Amino acid sequence: MSLEKFNGKARTWRAIVLGIMVVALGATSAFASEPIRIGVFQPLTGQFTKNGTEHWAAMQIARDMINERGGINGRQIEYILADIPTAAAAISEAERVITRENVKITTGSGLSPLAIAVSQAAERHKVFHWETVGAAEIITRRGFKYTFQVGGASRLYAQAALDFTLEDLAARLNKAPDALRIALLWENRALGQSIAEGVRAYAQEKGIKLIYDEGYDAFITDMTAIVQQLKDAKPDVMLAVSYPNDAILFQRKAKELNFYVQAFVGITGGYSNPDLRDAIGNAVQGIFVSEFPPRVNPDILKPETLAAANEFFKRYEAKMGRAPAGHASASFSGLWGLFTEVFPKAKTFEPDELREIALGLDLPIGSLPNGSGIKFTNNDWAPEPKDAGQNLRAAIGVWQWQSSGNNEVYPQALATHEPESVPLPSWDERG
Repeated sequence: MSLEKFNGKARTWRAIVLGIMVVALGATSAFASEPIRIGVFQPLTGQFTKNGTEHWAAMQIARDMINERGGINGRQIEYILADIPTAAAAISEAERVITRENVKITTGSGLSPLAIAVSQAAERHKVFHWETVGAAEIITRRGFKYTFQVGGASRLYAQAALDFTLEDLAARLNKAPDALRIALLWENRALGQSIAEGVRAYAQEKGIKLIYDEGYDAFITDMTAIVQQLKDAKPDVMLAVSYPNDAILFQRKAKELNFYVQAFVGITGGYSNPDLRDAIGNAVQGIFVSEFPPRVNPDILKPETLAAANEFFKRYEAKMGRAPAGHASASFSGLWGLFTEVFPKAKTFEPDELREIALGLDLPIGSLPNGSGIKFTNNDWAPEPKDAGQNLRAAIGVWQWQSSGNNEVYPQALATHEPESVPLPSWDERG
């Protein structure tokens, strides 16, 4: 072969290789600049609007704070929002967003019945689902691979409520823990049933017998019979699992019929929603809530985590005109963990890759702005070997409606304030 022909072929191959490199670099550059698209599911209409609005506000703040920092390795976070007022809507909207929008990452979902539905659709399509607030135990006990429940499972709410009752309230009421008369009232859907089961099992473990244990339809319109039954039972401490509308209905009827209890512990849902204060006014003061902490003792947070938490509180109050409830803080914190601990390690952002990163997380308590850590089960948790994707280090404690705000009071490591109004004042004194 002549030198001229050889050089000609060499130039041709160099051109081909160069072309391939340009195309590859162009594709890489395009991928690097594409937004990271996430399907967000919240109930923004219907019965659960109050909770959904709080979650959505917190999730927007998490996205904005990350994007203002330059995003994830230069890529911005983009939300595809879907309104899911019911479980049926949750399934259909999840199907739509996943198949038509080609979304491979989803989050939400505001409440347990909706979280169960969204995660079911996500799993069917092998989509990575990061559940921020849904608490029902069944969420992580269906053999799913791609669902991660970063917020606390319902057993943690149940345990925190009962531990606080036995370890703190009993002493303040000058009674032995096993002498307390404890009543349990719960809405009979996924969340209420799951938490009630947790309270019941934990009470048995502690040697405590509940004097009242009844469920009711969350769409109930008259609580007269229930309140009268509780008056007859004469509890010292009341534990209640409700959504916003039924929590308000119960409190109004309790005041009307003068049902007095020395201490009241609401367990997540309606008792944590700021609209409760708007609906019943000063009568809310003194009620305890077992749930995600709204704000925790700053000493347990790393400086950068504390800075993120403070920025969130500032933005949330400016956006919503009030401090965030615990579930709003959990929505922000859950996504903060996804954006700062999972996404930066990803290269392809494919569900299988994100799953492996999530399962490898081993973050101590205090790693997230609401005091949580992250360590997921993977069919390797002795108490429930079938459980996969539950965060064992979610921070769940007890806070109280006080005149200065919704303040964390238990456990001591998370607490920012001391409990007040134990025993509760009479209805006349509470306003």
